[in-house]
Amino acid sequence: MTYIYDILLNYNDEFLEFFEWEKGDLIYHIKKIPIFKTNTKFMELIFSKKIKLKDYFGKMIENKTELFGSRKNIELKYSFLITDGYKVIGVLLDKDYSIFKISDLLLDEADDAINVANSCKEIEFEYDIVGTRKRNILFTRREIKIKNYLETNLKAIYKSKEVDKLKYLYFEYFNNNRDSIDEIYKELINSLKTEVNDKHLKLYEFIHLMESSKSAPNLTK
Repeated sequence: MTYIYDILLNYNDEFLEFFEWEKGDLIYHIKKIPIFKTNTKFMELIFSKKIKLKDYFGKMIENKTELFGSRKNIELKYSFLITDGYKVIGVLLDKDYSIFKISDLLLDEADDAINVANSCKEIEFEYDIVGTRKRNILFTRREIKIKNYLETNLKAIYKSKEVDKLKYLYFEYFNNNRDSIDEIYKELINSLKTEVNDKHLKLYEFIHLMESSKSAPNLTK
């Protein structure tokens, strides 16, 4: 069995590119982890389908991953890396040997892992497809947070009938004026169905500033 040493993994239900990792994420500092080389078709399936691997594979990798420090590896009991020679990801199985979490690697660590795995013999995984994996291929983690923040605050502004504020936000985004508050709200919400752009960021910063000013203490009293 071939191993990779001293890497970081950030397991999540959805695949997050390494540049989307955040300070509060649970990052595992891996001391040692097995790696396997497979075909691109199977790699692509991991991103789109819920896959259950055969029992013999789960038993083969059981407790083969080690962590730095005193932390026990019980959370990563069935963990391994997989690559097709172009992309490499961390895979975490549950107790039934189904893939339920995956992780990207840092760029330099991914390159090193692929180089090591290139000398490995390609294996054919035996598996069953048991469902479809939740996958957001359109938006990054940051974009999703911005969209959720804007949607929540636009709904609150609309429900509280803050007409001037809503009209201002509409003008900032569309560079146009409208009288119908219902249409203004509808168009702003619909704009969130597209990719996050500079105008969304401007709205985000403006609303965030307004919220900050509300919570700030009044030092003039």
